[in-house]
Amino acid sequence: MHATDSPEDHEAALRLILEMQSSASTACAYLGRHEAGIREDLENLDQDWRETLHVSRGADGRVDGAALIEWDTELDRSWVHGPWTRQGRWEQQAPGLLESVIAQAPVARHEMYAAVENVQMAWLAERCGWAAGEANFEYAKQLEDGPSDPRMANDTVRPADPADLTRLAELHEAEFPGTYASTSDLLEHGGSYSTFVHVEGGRALGYLSGQTQEADTLYVDFLAVAPDARGRGVARGLLDAAALRMGARTITLTVDEHRPDAQRVYEALGFSRVAVTRPYRMRPSD
Repeated sequence: MHATDSPEDHEAALRLILEMQSSASTACAYLGRHEAGIREDLENLDQDWRETLHVSRGADGRVDGAALIEWDTELDRSWVHGPWTRQGRWEQQAPGLLESVIAQAPVARHEMYAAVENVQMAWLAERCGWAAGEANFEYAKQLEDGPSDPRMANDTVRPADPADLTRLAELHEAEFPGTYASTSDLLEHGGSYSTFVHVEGGRALGYLSGQTQEADTLYVDFLAVAPDARGRGVARGLLDAAALRMGARTITLTVDEHRPDAQRVYEALGFSRVAVTRPYRMRPSD
């Protein structure tokens, strides 16, 4: 398994990634399932995917496996994209691909992520001594009629700015402790996230932070509402405002297995469950 700076290898690996991402049984869950979205996701990684790409080759010299990685040194965490291999090559190639990419990342904690249908990934995690995390339920909602409450989208919710750091940090850190993005990341000017805050009387009652995917899809990374403000339509208003301002026709998000109350909230808001995924993590002590 080796890194490569060959444009031909990059193109061959990309073709393999596109093919493998088309099926939940061979895809990693960090990238999309359609070509335009996959290309966009790759270009938006924290590190240039071509510089972290590692490939394996078959007896004929062709690329028959690939994996890449991105990381955040502040969070001391990486995210492995892949591995992907040709049919029949998984057990021979996947462990080496995984080992080679994590050796490149200057962090101690590593994660892979895939649909539960991807039994290959479960096998690889067990083979390499990684721990399986709790499942995540993926939800989606089509916005055929546009935001349901334009008044709230325009009047109550506004884009967050750096001055909101302190008020949002309390909500973010309470709801998502130790997650992959800090409050500062969510408010970074020109960063990956678009963040919106619901403010009443100078107090933040809730916030939403997400990203645009595949032109007209809003992926919600984080949404939290203060406990004493729940049941008042704050979550709906945040979703409506974000969709309206970002031009989204579809909203997608994930909810952890241990949060059945949140699952019920999203289902009540018209979201449908579309997939179940699971993370696999290498502990620092490993």
